[in-house]
Amino acid sequence: MNLQQLEHFLVLVETRSFSRAAAKLHLTQPALSRSIHALEEAVGGRLLERDKGKTLTALGELALVRARRIRVELAELCRSATLLADYAGGSVRLGLGPTPTAILSLPLLREMMQRYPAVKLLLSGGTPEMQLQELRDGAVDALVVHRNHIPADPDLHLRFFPRTPLGFVVRAGHPLASESALQFEALRRYAVAASGRAMSDEVMHRLNAYFGPPVHFVEAIQYQSNDIRALVDLVRTSDTVFFGVLQVAQPMIQRGELVHIDMRPALELSSQFVFVTLEGKTLPPALLVLRELCTEYMSGPAD
Repeated sequence: MNLQQLEHFLVLVETRSFSRAAAKLHLTQPALSRSIHALEEAVGGRLLERDKGKTLTALGELALVRARRIRVELAELCRSATLLADYAGGSVRLGLGPTPTAILSLPLLREMMQRYPAVKLLLSGGTPEMQLQELRDGAVDALVVHRNHIPADPDLHLRFFPRTPLGFVVRAGHPLASESALQFEALRRYAVAASGRAMSDEVMHRLNAYFGPPVHFVEAIQYQSNDIRALVDLVRTSDTVFFGVLQVAQPMIQRGELVHIDMRPALELSSQFVFVTLEGKTLPPALLVLRELCTEYMSGPAD
């Protein structure tokens, strides 16, 4: 048995015709028949019935599953060799959700430019459904998105980042900046800006419980957008209060432009993001580097 015979068998199953399979493989029909017969002798039984539809036997069904797996593994082995030979170059295509876009875009572009200038980095956004399809179609190599947007499908490999805290952020000098026991009535005096995708039912329920009845936190939200950077910049230049992933505002907090309201008791709300690739796919070395950079920046300090 050899790999060529397995490929001949796969093409025959796909075309359901010796003549079409032989033409596709650039073989004569007798040569293809000899190859299939040799494969059957090697495995110890008939793989298909010699009827018009080329029906698979029970052994043929088992052989088909394994032959397809071998074909994928062989392709990945060849691809790995190419990727390893091109460690310092190549291209990486990464799909990002709204919050990862705000956290990762600039640091990743800067790091890759400085440390791996030969790597072509392509970042893209979109709806979760569109991004998943792009991953499966090979249009992107990986995704960084909120865990709630990823189904538990067996073809997806998930690597979870540590949970990242949610909280309230205001501009430096804001009247609420010194609050340690923020009351809902005080918060209601100002517009609240939040990511539309951050406001899950669970988060809303926890916020309502934190501030106590008869609170409906959604009533305080005046501005929602999936452009997180725009929301944070609005907060920096007005009395609007930002609620969301604190890591998004971290650079401005470190520069003293924004202040994280230190809640007492602690708010204890968080989100979790995930690095998504396809099961069984060989990751390019540049993508492995990128994954570690994503882990570093998504796990940064919240204060």
